[in-house]
Amino acid sequence: MVRRIDLMALNFYKKEPLTGSLSGMRYRISMTGEGETAELTVVLYPDKVCFEKTDESKKQYYSFPFSDEGLKQITEFLNKKAETFPEE
Repeated sequence: MVRRIDLMALNFYKKEPLTGSLSGMRYRISMTGEGETAELTVVLYPDKVCFEKTDESKKQYYSFPFSDEGLKQITEFLNKKAETFPEE
C-alpha cells in the first residue's frame, strides 16, 4: 500500500522523478511542463525491467494536477491500480 507520505513533498518533483513498486507494478512520478502548465505524470510499467529498458508499448501514462491534491489523487490511484495491474 502506498501512503501519501511515501510520495514525498511537491518540491521534490521539481528536481527529479520518484520511482517505486507495488504488487508487481512499478511506477514513476515526474513533473512535466512549467509554471501554470506543470503536471505530475505517472507512468506504470511491469516490475521486471527498469523504466529506461521497458518497451514503450508496456508503459501506461497518466496526468494529475501539480498540487498537493494531485499527490493525494495519485496515492489513491496507485493503490487502486495495484489491485488489477497488469491484467488490464
